[in-house]
Amino acid sequence: MRYILIIFSLLFFIGIINGFRNHDSSLNKGLKHRVPGYESNPSASRRSNPNDPPAQWFTNRVDHYDPQNTNTFKQKFYVNDTYYTPGSPVFYILGGEGPVGASYVTGHFVFNQYAQKFNALLVAIEHRFYGDSIPMGDLSLENLKFLSTQQALADYAAFVPFLTQKYNTGSSKWISFGGSYSGNLSGWLRLKYPQLISAAIATSAPVKAQLDFPEYFEVVSQSIGPTCSAIVANITQTVNVMLNNGQNEQVQQMFSACDPIITDLDIATFMESLSSGITETVQYNLDNNNYTFTNITAMCSRFEQSSDPMKEFIDFNNEYNQFSGSQCTLSSYKKSVEYLQSSNYKSVNASSRSWNWQCCTEYGYWQTGSSLNQPFSNAITLEYFTQMCTDIFGPKGFIYQPAIQYILNDYGGANIQATNVIYERGTIDPWSVLSVQSQPNSESQVFLIDGAAHCAPMYPSRADDLPGVIEAREMEISLISSIVFNN
Repeated sequence: MRYILIIFSLLFFIGIINGFRNHDSSLNKGLKHRVPGYESNPSASRRSNPNDPPAQWFTNRVDHYDPQNTNTFKQKFYVNDTYYTPGSPVFYILGGEGPVGASYVTGHFVFNQYAQKFNALLVAIEHRFYGDSIPMGDLSLENLKFLSTQQALADYAAFVPFLTQKYNTGSSKWISFGGSYSGNLSGWLRLKYPQLISAAIATSAPVKAQLDFPEYFEVVSQSIGPTCSAIVANITQTVNVMLNNGQNEQVQQMFSACDPIITDLDIATFMESLSSGITETVQYNLDNNNYTFTNITAMCSRFEQSSDPMKEFIDFNNEYNQFSGSQCTLSSYKKSVEYLQSSNYKSVNASSRSWNWQCCTEYGYWQTGSSLNQPFSNAITLEYFTQMCTDIFGPKGFIYQPAIQYILNDYGGANIQATNVIYERGTIDPWSVLSVQSQPNSESQVFLIDGAAHCAPMYPSRADDLPGVIEAREMEISLISSIVFNN
């Protein structure tokens, strides 16, 4: 879920702070906190093609668990009935940590190809508190108390009978799809509402909530290889030494820092930002999503073949900033917090604020530099992230502790007992270590895709797809066939 998980296509803090750069949204570059997200196209929420299906709206409850609360909100969804024939399945595409647009049902994902094969109805629904589906009007702290996984799953369940009646799909099987954080939701929707959802595809789903997540950087190191990782580690060490020796102004000039690097929190902000170009390259390596900055081979070749790796890295970082819509490297902790304090849901940072809330209260997912087996700065600490939770959401001094144990207990973590679910993950995806690792029961499947990155099977097929990606899609088609034709 770099924007699961995300389940973040697992954006958070500097990674999610990239949400205020023009390139990012969340699932949706999500889960980058690196949010785990799978949709990185900010225009996906807009109807740019006149032939696209229009946005529709479902009246849902603000609170599904308090009968005294009768407040409602409008939840956005899209339907593509181009291929649908009565009795054929409904493909239910779940929104994650970012806006949902018409592209979700018109070809941005492989589901569209599946719909043609199975004459399916394509339906995509937006997650509460993302995009235009905003209960209570804004993202204030008072309203964010209604943003939780439990409420989101209840939203998705309540929508099923509504759409069933609206499109007369009473005899159709519903199959949910999601990647990264929405991959979590896909598997959990099948777990909690098996009477509504017949099967689920959970791609790159970081189902194991975890406060401190140093393994993210470890997988990045493994994915880029020992030589490239050593070069990055040397660059990190050089910058760390310069900052420790008070050469802050020189570092600021070298990396075109947006603001002066003054405090330890500024250093953490800056070092987290320096990691983003590399980690995002790994997370989305060769995904067929049209928004990838570069790939591992091209990136590491630059570093390894250069006579001046530091200069090469500075150039790389500048190019990444420009790709992300910025002319400088983030370096001010105070400004980073301020960007995420706005409660305006139309703000460019809105999805990042909502996802931060979920990480601060439910998931953690904080990618720290605490491990010795990774090339990034140990200035990126757990305390840095928890302090940001406090400073964004306040009141001062109140530490938001993610309800990790509740998430693990209620949904099963990596031992989830839902049936008719496929859990698939790629070997180079940094979020993969939080996914289901082994078959939890005889009626679900777990598949590890060699060489694949975050949410790779979700994107449209192409001639040079990895063999494992092709096999994963064949497994999905087989599961769908068994549900549609055998039940």
